[in-house]
Parts: sequence; C-alpha cells; structure tokens
Amino acid sequence: DELAAARPLATPARPMFAPVLLEPAPSGTSRTAVASLIVAVAGIPLFGLITGLVAIVLGSIALGGIHGSRRRGTGFALGGILLGIVDVVGWLVFLTLALRGGVMPRIDLADFEPDESVLEGLPPAIGRAMRANVLVEWTSNRGMIGGSGIGSGVVVGVADGRMIIVTNRHVVDPEFTADYSAANERPKLGGTLEVKLFGQASRPARVLWIAPDGIDLALVDAPAIEADVRAAPWRTDSRLTVGMEVFAVGNPCGLGWTHSPGVISQLRRQTCGSRRIRVIQTNAAINPGNSGGGLYDKDGNLIGINTWTNDKRISEGLGFAIAWESLLELNPPGLKTPEPEPLEPQKEPPAEEATDRP
Repeated sequence: DELAAARPLATPARPMFAPVLLEPAPSGTSRTAVASLIVAVAGIPLFGLITGLVAIVLGSIALGGIHGSRRRGTGFALGGILLGIVDVVGWLVFLTLALRGGVMPRIDLADFEPDESVLEGLPPAIGRAMRANVLVEWTSNRGMIGGSGIGSGVVVGVADGRMIIVTNRHVVDPEFTADYSAANERPKLGGTLEVKLFGQASRPARVLWIAPDGIDLALVDAPAIEADVRAAPWRTDSRLTVGMEVFAVGNPCGLGWTHSPGVISQLRRQTCGSRRIRVIQTNAAINPGNSGGGLYDKDGNLIGINTWTNDKRISEGLGFAIAWESLLELNPPGLKTPEPEPLEPQKEPPAEEATDRP
C-alpha cells in the first residue's frame, strides 16, 4: 500500500549548479606599464621630482595588474619604476647643489700660512693692525663628538707679561645666544682656548670678562712671551662718519691676517637688554672667521669689533661691527687708554734717475 501511494519527485526546471564560463583574460601589453616608462623618460628633462614619483606609482600598479594575467609589459613597468627612482634622486641632488651654490673646492688652510715678509714695507697703519690681530681657536670636548672653531681677536693691552685680547663672546663660547635671561652667565666651554700671534706658536688663553646683557663681546687673557707684542691703538674720541674709509683685519675661513678695505656704510643702534649699543655697518668683506677681529680707520686706530655678516647667498657687502666706544662704556677690567704712539712714516721707494731714453 505504501509503495502504491508513493509519488516520484518533481524534476527541477534547471540544474541547481550551472557551470560558470570564465571570460578569457585580456592579452596584449599593459598600457599602464607603457605609461609608467613614458612618464619616467619625460622626467629626465622635466621636473623629475614629481614625474619620477608618478612613474613609480604607475609602474607598481601595472605590475599588480600584470601578475596572474596574460598581459605583457613587466619590463616596461620595471623600467618605469627604476628610471623613476633615478629621476627623483637625480633631481634631489641637482636642487641641493643649486641651492648651495654648487660644489666649491675645499681649501686646506694649513697650506696657506701668511708670508712673514709681508710685514716689511707695509703702511704703518696696516702693519700695526696685523701685529695686533690674533687667531682664536677653541676646542670643545663636551659630549661624545666635541667640536672646534676659529675666530679673531685684537690685542688691546700688554702689561706684566700678559696681553689682553678683545673678541666676540660667540668666538669663545660656542653655545652663546643673545638670550638676555642667561646672558650674564659665564661661558661653559668645556675644552681648551688658544690664541696665535702673527708668525708665532699657539698659546693657551682664558676668558677674563664677558659683556653684560647679551652683548657679543669678551676679553681674553694670554701670556705675552715675545717682547715685540704690540697692542692696537685706539682713542676714546673717535669721530665716525658715513663714507669714512676703514679696513678690517681678521682670519676669514681660517685664512689668517687678511686685510679687507671698505667704508662705513651707515651707523646704527642695537638694543641689548637695558642697553643700546652703537653698530657700524661696513662694506668691508666680513666672513666667518672675521668675528672678533678689528675694524680700523685709515690711520690704523681701532674703531670697532667685527661681529656679524649677512647670508652671502642673499646679499654682499653687509658687515657689522660693535663700535669701540660701546665697549668702553661697559668699563671692562684691564683696559687702559694707550699712550699715543706716533706711527712710523712709510718708506718711499727710491726715485728712478731721469733719462732721455724712452
């Protein structure tokens, strides 16, 4: 009875699992890979810093699309990526050199010692300034790396076998900034300080005084071994005018005892804490290493201490010196008005005998 009552199952109208027909993968060369290589090549003459990055991105996308397909273009994509990297690196190097003004040959300063014979026959004003100029060098052993630097100074007094040298504070204190809250703290050099006279060996020195209120001046004390050490002449009543002929003596970039002529371009004022100091603007060449050196009038009297210069990539002929009168107003210890010492007249070369011959 049960078998007679059973009914057959209904046949489905369509199969439950129909076969899926896969479309054939596209063939041919990937356009994205070709575009990557074209953009990378275009980046060589064009701005490769941008086009190179675009080529790298396009090449990476092309490689992802080519993988697992029948498309060609792997070589184009890899070439676009590699050339894109070359574009980016090359343009970064080019821009760096262009902004820095190109590659300059490095000077070995040890090969450019001044010729001692040049002091003979110099105009007395320049010769006296040359002998009063010193090269100041500090070496710091603070930390694991340490550091060193050079600057200039001027001998302004000699007594009892010692000489007093005026320089900038930032020459003897590399961590100095015009921060008035800590301006009166003594410098923490943590190394050695040496000074060198023209044609003489270096000798140890020590900081004797620093200017208050963040004024960039300092006095250094060192032994005066030689009997012919000369101090720069200076006066308390210097009359400075715009257009007045001046010259600087210092050690720019370590090239010691360099003479740089110029004029006073302007007289300015600077506020340092509660004080206002006088600043001399000059077009005499002032470069790194001139800091602390002297600015002199045409008679060889010290009128200022070279302190600042503008970025040479922006402008030329902008140098600044703290006027000597501003240092005297601070009443630093050990400075005494020098006795007037007449400068020796410059020797004139012998005149040639008259002759009728042409």
